[in-house]
Amino acid sequence: MLDQQVDQLLEQMTLKEKVGQLNQKLYGWEVYKKNGDNYELTDLFKEHVEAFQGIGALYGLFRADPWSGVSFDNGIPLEDCKKVTNMIQQYIKENTRLGIPVLFSEECPHGHQALDSTVFPTHIGAGATWNPELQQKVSRQVAAELKEKGVHLGLVSTLDIARDPRWGRTEECFGEDAYLASKMTEAVVKGMQGDSPDVIAVLKHFAAQGSAVGGHNAGPALIGERELREVHLPPMKAGMKSMACHVTPIVIS
Repeated sequence: MLDQQVDQLLEQMTLKEKVGQLNQKLYGWEVYKKNGDNYELTDLFKEHVEAFQGIGALYGLFRADPWSGVSFDNGIPLEDCKKVTNMIQQYIKENTRLGIPVLFSEECPHGHQALDSTVFPTHIGAGATWNPELQQKVSRQVAAELKEKGVHLGLVSTLDIARDPRWGRTEECFGEDAYLASKMTEAVVKGMQGDSPDVIAVLKHFAAQGSAVGGHNAGPALIGERELREVHLPPMKAGMKSMACHVTPIVIS
């Protein structure tokens, strides 16, 4: 039944509307303005919705850090999260031809990167425990907090292998051991998605990204096929095999 509904919807969509569902140029903190206890949607958000008749996924609506410039002064506290997500969904429903809801996508490298969220140890610390069962409980709590806020996709770094400590994202790795990373990745997927997932795990990053020359982020990785298959691909395979309810975890860069 669901597959039929999806097929019928796709048949109705124009090429521009399909492109719009893949457009993730807009950052979540750019879609709202906070005035005291009130929120309003920005003109920039409305322009994006109008241009593509929808938004497929909205990244970082609740993100709060120096990069986003969001703090308690201008961000969304826990008690207002559902109010803002409902406001966005309602606007899209009323102002697009097909009314396709948006998917809310959030960073959760060691807890949801947002206001009023629980902060857990970074993965390099979690990996030092060699305790997948504990990591599964942690990931279950993270997913519960995401669900409470109306989030659908949880972006979590599990796939990188620590090879060069100069790499600035080494704390996102579970360690230098591919087997350990694989078991912890399984734990993350099982914890976040459970038996009936409301939050889908988005596993990061591309294979061997953490092996860039000189520890430079997003640089070339000078490795052979054997190292790729034996060191960098096992966590990806483990994540895919840990799907719950036939929902495959998404892997992105």
